[in-house]
Amino acid sequence: KTIACAPLAGEYYSADRLAVFNFIVSFTTGQPSGDWIKNTLKLADGRRSMQALRDHFSGEGNATRNVAEADRLKESLHYKSERAMSFETFLTQCQKMYNIYDKEGEPMTDEAKVRFLFKRVQHDKLTSSIDALKAQITAGVNVSYTMAANHLSAAVSELPDYLAKNRNISGVGNNNTNGNEGDSNAGIYNADGSIKTGFISNWKSLSKDDRAKVIAERKRLGIRGGKGGRNSNNNNDSGASNTLKQLKQQNKKYRRQIKAMKRVRFEDDKTDGNNDNSDADDDDAGDQFGGKASKKKLKAKK
Repeated sequence: KTIACAPLAGEYYSADRLAVFNFIVSFTTGQPSGDWIKNTLKLADGRRSMQALRDHFSGEGNATRNVAEADRLKESLHYKSERAMSFETFLTQCQKMYNIYDKEGEPMTDEAKVRFLFKRVQHDKLTSSIDALKAQITAGVNVSYTMAANHLSAAVSELPDYLAKNRNISGVGNNNTNGNEGDSNAGIYNADGSIKTGFISNWKSLSKDDRAKVIAERKRLGIRGGKGGRNSNNNNDSGASNTLKQLKQQNKKYRRQIKAMKRVRFEDDKTDGNNDNSDADDDDAGDQFGGKASKKKLKAKK
C-alpha cells in the first residue's frame, strides 16, 4: 500500500528512479535481458526500465515457454542409477519444474509430487523403499513430498553404486592433497563398492582407518601380505631382489650363448686354416712327383 501511494514526481522520486535505473543497468549489462531496456536508456528512468523487463519476462509468450520447459522436464526426468544421474541432481531438477509451475499459476499438489516421485524413480533396488512408502499412505499415514524425498535419499545413500562413486571421489581428493594427481588406483574401493585386496599404489597416503579396512578384508579372505599391505616394504624389497636375480640369470644365459658362438667361430677359422695348409702341402707333394706346379715350370722354361 505504501508503494502504491508513493508519489511519482518530486525530488525524491527523481533520485529514486535514477538509483533504480543504475541498479538495473549494472545487473543487465552483458546479459540477454539488457536488450529489452535499451529503449529506456536515454530516459534514465528506473521505473520504465523495470516495466519493460516485466512486460517481457512476465508476458504470455515467456510464460508459455516456461511451461513448455516444465513439461519437457516432466516427461524426461527419471532416476535409474548414480552413474546416469545422481539422485541429488534428480531432486534439484524436480524442484525446478515445481517452481516453474508455481510461477506460471499451475502448481502441482503435494500428492501429485509424491506420485511423480514414485513413478520417476526407476532404480530396481529402491522398489522396496517405494513400496514401504506406498504402504504407509494406504494405511492412512500422511506422507508428504519432503518426507518421501528424504526417505529415498537415505535409501540411495546405501546403494553400492552411490558408495563406490563417493568413495572413489574421496580417494581422488586425498591423492590430490598429497600431490598424487596421476594415481589411477585412488581409494580403497572397487567400482562395485567392494574393498580392494590387491596392490594399492597410494598405500602410504591412505588414512589409518582405510588401511585397517584393507587389512581386515585381506584377513577375512585369507590373503597374506600383498603389495600395499602391512608387509608392503618387505614385498617391495623381495620383488626388487627377484627382478635383479632374473636379470642376472638372463645375463649369464646371454654370456654363455656369446661364448658358445665365439667358440664355434674359432673352430671354423681353425678348420679353414688347416685346409689351407693341407692344400699347400698337397701342392708341394704334387711338385715332387710332377704335379701341376712342375708342369707350369717346364712350360715356362720352354
